[in-house]
Amino acid sequence: MPGPDSPASTPDPLAFLAGGGAMGALIGSMDWSSTSLGPVAGWPQSLRTTISICLASNLPICVIWGPGLVQFYNDAYRVICGDKHPRSMGQNFADCWKEAWPVIGQAHDAALAGDKSFLETQHTFLQRHGFLEECFFTFSFSPIRDEAGQVGGLFHPVIEMTTQMLAQRRTRALRDLTAQTSKAKSVTEVFALSAQALAEYALDLPFVLTYALGPELEPQGAGTDQARLVGATGLASDTVASLGTVSLMDAQAVWPLQDVVRSGTALQVSNLGQRIPPAGVGPHPEWLDTALLMPITPPGADRPVAILVAGISPRLPMNEAYRSFYDLLATALTAAVVNASAYEDERRRAKALAELDRAKTAFFSNISHEFRTPLTLILGPVEDALADADELPPSHRAQLQVVHRNGLRLQRLVNGLLEFSRIEAGRVRAAFEPTDLAEFTTDLASNFRSACEKAGLELRVDCPRLSEPVFVDRPMWEKIVLNLLSNAFKFTFDGEIAVTLRQAGSTAELVVRDSGTGIPAHEIPRLFE
Repeated sequence: MPGPDSPASTPDPLAFLAGGGAMGALIGSMDWSSTSLGPVAGWPQSLRTTISICLASNLPICVIWGPGLVQFYNDAYRVICGDKHPRSMGQNFADCWKEAWPVIGQAHDAALAGDKSFLETQHTFLQRHGFLEECFFTFSFSPIRDEAGQVGGLFHPVIEMTTQMLAQRRTRALRDLTAQTSKAKSVTEVFALSAQALAEYALDLPFVLTYALGPELEPQGAGTDQARLVGATGLASDTVASLGTVSLMDAQAVWPLQDVVRSGTALQVSNLGQRIPPAGVGPHPEWLDTALLMPITPPGADRPVAILVAGISPRLPMNEAYRSFYDLLATALTAAVVNASAYEDERRRAKALAELDRAKTAFFSNISHEFRTPLTLILGPVEDALADADELPPSHRAQLQVVHRNGLRLQRLVNGLLEFSRIEAGRVRAAFEPTDLAEFTTDLASNFRSACEKAGLELRVDCPRLSEPVFVDRPMWEKIVLNLLSNAFKFTFDGEIAVTLRQAGSTAELVVRDSGTGIPAHEIPRLFE
């Protein structure tokens, strides 16, 4: 039997790393004797247990231990480290994450003093993929007590929220863009409002330029090979990269607009280098190196109406989500252009119809006046001749009476045409006068009595005297009553037509009923046309 001090009975100092995945294996393979922690065999049980818990978790966890702030982490946390791994394993925590220290330093120090800390969706920037990257994290620092009851280290679980927070921010950008551009009444206004909306999202869009193409968007005298800047944010005006007017044929231009026009597809421009001024571009001090040019092409158009030039943030990876955001941006702007174009087309059509309507009304008014003049000159001599009855042979008198009747009829038609033109022009004015409406309505209805009797219809008129005279325009009231009775007579083949006038408070109510075919339900809305 081996003795208690024999090698067979010595516990394995790396047993606490069992099941710890790739990071457990890495910890076991490293030489810790040169660190402040010393060899693994001398590590306190509190550290061993904490590391074991860390490695067994699927949640990204980092353990910070000792005065040297030596960090350990599991497989899930290794993803957060990015290119810092594997150098970050065993590194001083503060040195490893120095770029994030303005955000996490206070919480870290408070936990070392014995106070736990929890921070949610903290906005920070990490150097972990070869550039300073914009990130969001939710994390906590919890003190770990050693065997002496002192704070020996920190337990630091982390959840990266970058994907979710960027998605929310970009969704807000698209929502605000849609809301702003929905107010636009013209295509040029769409581009101006889009620049205002996108100016609030410089973290995703360091700068945005919109170059309009097409004759309808160009200043007077501009050629078809010119592009005009109609919206800009994030870039100072009139720099080499934000000229007010750009020739599509200029091979030296910063933006290859003509290539986008020819292809009709988006184009990424890299290595901008010195061509974009470093000062005043976007929210970060880094030079912008890449931009995306996207055509704004409405459905059915053979070329873009505009090209959107959008800078790509130097602190965000150009992954699928970021690229999709730009595509959705162009789609939203295209939809806004289509809506504004439709509004402009409708407004132009309405204006043209209004002009046509005014021309028609003016024509009716003018031709009516022209007709009245010769009619007056005709009716005057005829009436004079009829007045001198003794000097006219009976046959001539009868002929003149026919001329007079038809002249009066023609005059009424011309007056009706003139009144129509006045109604169309909105110049009709009612002349109200106190009227015995019951008597007036009864007299008007009686004009149809003989026609109803010949047609075998009964005409009932029930118009009792009202308590006081009613102010009406007599010619207008006459047209109303006669039109209603005329329609009733036209569509009633047996039965009766009833005309009723009643006082209803301070108003009078006229009702015309008949037993005719009635009005089809689908025609009711057009009753007063």
